[in-house]
Amino acid sequence: MTYKLPSQSNVKKNSILEPYFDRVRGKIIPGAHRLQILLQDWIEEGIFQIPSVLVTGSNGKGTTCAFIESILRHHDLKTGLYTSPHLIHPNERIRINGIPISENDLENNLNTIIDITKVRLPDASLFEILTATALLTFLKEKIDFLICEVGLGGLYDSTNSISPLVSILTSVSLEHTDFLGKTLKKISSDKSFVSRRNKPFIVNNISEEALEGLMETVQITGANIIHTKDKLPQIFENQITQTLNSKNNFNFAKLNIINLRTALHAVESVKNELKQELNKNFEVDPKILEKSILKTEWPGRFDIRKINERTVIFDASHNPEGFQYFVNEYFQSPFSKVKCVLIFASLSDKDWKKTLSLIPEIADSVIFTEISSQRSEISENISNYFNMFKSKYDSISCSSIKNLDHALESAMNQKQDLPIVITGSIAFIGAAMERFGISFHRGTE
Repeated sequence: MTYKLPSQSNVKKNSILEPYFDRVRGKIIPGAHRLQILLQDWIEEGIFQIPSVLVTGSNGKGTTCAFIESILRHHDLKTGLYTSPHLIHPNERIRINGIPISENDLENNLNTIIDITKVRLPDASLFEILTATALLTFLKEKIDFLICEVGLGGLYDSTNSISPLVSILTSVSLEHTDFLGKTLKKISSDKSFVSRRNKPFIVNNISEEALEGLMETVQITGANIIHTKDKLPQIFENQITQTLNSKNNFNFAKLNIINLRTALHAVESVKNELKQELNKNFEVDPKILEKSILKTEWPGRFDIRKINERTVIFDASHNPEGFQYFVNEYFQSPFSKVKCVLIFASLSDKDWKKTLSLIPEIADSVIFTEISSQRSEISENISNYFNMFKSKYDSISCSSIKNLDHALESAMNQKQDLPIVITGSIAFIGAAMERFGISFHRGTE
């Protein structure tokens, strides 16, 4: 039977934020100054002093945040998690104890912030409005600890208004070069401004050029660098070994062992900082640690769903490095011996050309499509570029279907024995999930 997508009226979720969705690009102004203008009424209440970890990086920051949040929450800390962008609905960005806040809470706190912007910051961006809303929500909820993902870069990002006990740099690649600089050194230097004087700054393996930029910034910030290759306390090294030796080669932690190691360094630093700065004791229990890691998930990252009895894998590989990581995961997965039907869409400011060269490694059939966004790359442009080198892979079928609904239905109705991979920009992954009528949490298909 031919598959048809659910009626759009049955799956569309409107948001109070829709009038602000077009405020996504423009001049970047130092976020700390502007957030202090927006939130000055709550400064004395400590809105910028919530105990926190601030995570930046080109790839891996979301997964790293997810591990840290799960570990702290399972050890009975009330957590707040702020990430971006959302997949389906804006409330996903603001979570209390791992659960997105309700639409009612989002609307109430948003209205408070929006009213203030009209007086104090009329040109507030969508991200500034959401960051202010998140911090207000976390203050009201009296969370114990905030895990905060940087939006873009570090130095000028709105999230850099907080005072983290621990900061993290997960990776550095060429991205957002119009804003952050056109070299790894400049990008790394910008991101490294999330670090704080005499506070731990956890750094994953980065190139020598990126490390040079980092070191220049740290000379200014005075942070204490901790490399993820450094030895962890034995309880964490044992957990890493246990994860690597797991008979299940395909589990979230094992596939993301690098990000897990980064997260464990963060947890150790958080434990030390809470004791030193706030006189709070936080001891890690090995059984709880194992459980929290096994229960960690990050929707939209090698996210396997069953839709109409068809295996569909969603992965927001929004840059070449991210897609290469996904390809490596694919070859470790239960699908490693078969190719897939792959649907791809990208934003025009992403390096989609480099990503295309990796697609033939896993795809039997490719469909290029578009999303409803001014930043969306034209699917025919992507298809034409792909066809320039496709002759090396004559067995791959390729088509350009501009209409997203038609593209998704075409994939669902071909090569039924193969899994479907939906990949590209995060906005595309969210749009596809929404059209299928599924939640960003598993188990709702």
